[in-house]
Amino acid sequence: MQAAPAPKDIPLPFLVGALLGGHVMASMALLVLPALAPEVAREYGIDASLIGYFITLVCVGQLVTLMLFGNLTRRYGGCRINQAGHGCVALGMALSTLPRPLFLGVGAIFVGFGYGLIGPSFSHLLMRFSPPQRRNFIFSLQQTGVPIGGIAAALIAPAVALAAGWRWAVLLSVALLACTIVLMQRGRARWDDDRDSSARVLAAHPLENVLTVWRNAPLRRVALAGSAFCWAQFCVGAYTVVVCVKVFDMSLLAAGAMLTVVQISSAVGRVLVGWLCDAMRNTARVLAYNAMVMLAACIASFWIAPGWPAPAIYVLWALLGFTTGAWAGTVLAEAGRLAPHGTVNAALSGLFVFINGGKMLGPVVFANVYWFTQSYGWALASLALPALFALWCLHNEK
Repeated sequence: MQAAPAPKDIPLPFLVGALLGGHVMASMALLVLPALAPEVAREYGIDASLIGYFITLVCVGQLVTLMLFGNLTRRYGGCRINQAGHGCVALGMALSTLPRPLFLGVGAIFVGFGYGLIGPSFSHLLMRFSPPQRRNFIFSLQQTGVPIGGIAAALIAPAVALAAGWRWAVLLSVALLACTIVLMQRGRARWDDDRDSSARVLAAHPLENVLTVWRNAPLRRVALAGSAFCWAQFCVGAYTVVVCVKVFDMSLLAAGAMLTVVQISSAVGRVLVGWLCDAMRNTARVLAYNAMVMLAACIASFWIAPGWPAPAIYVLWALLGFTTGAWAGTVLAEAGRLAPHGTVNAALSGLFVFINGGKMLGPVVFANVYWFTQSYGWALASLALPALFALWCLHNEK
């Protein structure tokens, strides 16, 4: 797919910057509650390990949107649907502050609805306006929004929670999402000049986009590898604070600092791996090497214990952050490249279904491994399974 000419009065750096800023705010919103899991669990009298189910409910909402409303970007334009997605995330986070645990679940589903709109819409805009020879790097740069949002959540949320209560940290993310919606409006007329008013709002066949990916063997293998990486990424992101508090007896602020290490490593990994994929022109090979290192880090995590020295903890979590987070932009760009002509939007929507299947299952499996073993070492080591699966998919793709 050839890149469309960039709008004359809205330069590409502004588009990438606006999408990156939006992704930062949405990711911060999603990761605020995992960063505050011990505090929230204490108020409601539940186990902090249950935070994995919050992520799973987000994925349920996301899958519903992806499967039923995959045509919204074509109908209303990438910018407008991106704005709508951020609005849904803000609504979900606001609902989660209501004083009953039930509203955490309701809020998670609305956050998922929003995420299901954000992913395909930003992918559509980047595929349309980014130069093909720089696409891996641009997608990876935009995807640094996830770890940067995680860094913001890790640094800001615990401090706000300790000073004013965890709900104020959540409401801060709502305000920032509103700012993102306003920022995106500047480019809306230009970015959405390809909208098609004849496109259906509801998908005629909910599994159509999934089947578009499944029937294309190279695309299927990339999607399955992305699902496995996402499985591990969201387990590490959701449970870093919990593990650091429960296993290493860190304070909430110190555990937040460890989550910052994870997110910084993830951001570095995304940019570096995106650059390597463009330089080597072999995305599958680069991601396979990444999966090998991830496998080793997951196996090493089996031996975590209270007596571990601080440098060893930081090195392990930096490796987990790098390897579980480096994949995102390159998988999206590779899927866009592999999609048959005229099916890029369908392929990317289908890809997000696969990816979010991993995000939905991973935290639940992680939580259950912990419940059966009462060991976070076992739970982290279980992430070796998606690492092996990703390696298998990418080895066949090479």
